[in-house]
Amino acid sequence: MVLGLVLTIFRLAYRIWLGRFWVEDAWAGVAFLCGVAVFTSCWTYTKAVGEEGIVSFWVYSFTFPSVVWAVRQSILFSIVRIVYATQHLRRLIFCLAGLFLGLWAGLVAQKAWHYGHNTCWYQTTGKVHILMTKPMIMFELITDCLSDTILIILPLRLLWSLGLPKRQKRMILAIFSSSIIITIISIFRGVCQISKYVTVLALTTDFETALSLLVCNLLVVVTLLYRIISSAGADDSIPIDDDDYTTRTTTGGVFTTVDLDNAESGSGEQRSSRIQSTLQGEKTVNTV
Repeated sequence: MVLGLVLTIFRLAYRIWLGRFWVEDAWAGVAFLCGVAVFTSCWTYTKAVGEEGIVSFWVYSFTFPSVVWAVRQSILFSIVRIVYATQHLRRLIFCLAGLFLGLWAGLVAQKAWHYGHNTCWYQTTGKVHILMTKPMIMFELITDCLSDTILIILPLRLLWSLGLPKRQKRMILAIFSSSIIITIISIFRGVCQISKYVTVLALTTDFETALSLLVCNLLVVVTLLYRIISSAGADDSIPIDDDDYTTRTTTGGVFTTVDLDNAESGSGEQRSSRIQSTLQGEKTVNTV
């Protein structure tokens, strides 16, 4: 988890230094703050008893899902920045962001009611703990699988058929597909909750938190490393300030866009020609 927090600090500092801090980075910052709370409450929970243990359990129970959902929001808005072309696409992604917020709020509300309406578990001998009900577990598992599937399929659908340079396409698709790993961990965590494997559940939850923070920063960190390695090979096609292969066209924060409506019409050669013309035109604007 510490590695994920450190990478988030680096990512935020780097984006601010470039002057490219955007909504996705703000969500990464939310994930970082919640991650710090998860780390702190987990550490205090192992050492505290009584009232301190109860507080730590409450904080951990709410900040863990907050990390995961904030990471999903960050990944979702990364799609907006990379492919920000049509009004329909923008409306779709903002609606999905609202859906994610609703699912997040629904899960938190369920936990708050379940943990708060009957406080008999406060009197538990030793470490206080209360398990989620089976309907709550199923709701969380379904929402996890649904949201991660959206984050995998949406970029695949938008970018697979477009004639982007192989470096861009390979990098973007690999980054977004990494959400599959989080889905697998979520399913395993659900099995542990249903089977009441408390010890394994705690380790799985910590691992999912750390993995979510890592996935959140892959788009910036991995592509930065790739750019450094490529620059060592004298690849002049990569701009110095291009941290994720999207190019600014103005100082107002407009990034490289691909016109999906026009790009998807016509033959394959025509689509590729339109996309390359768009990228070349933006490169010229940047040079000026």
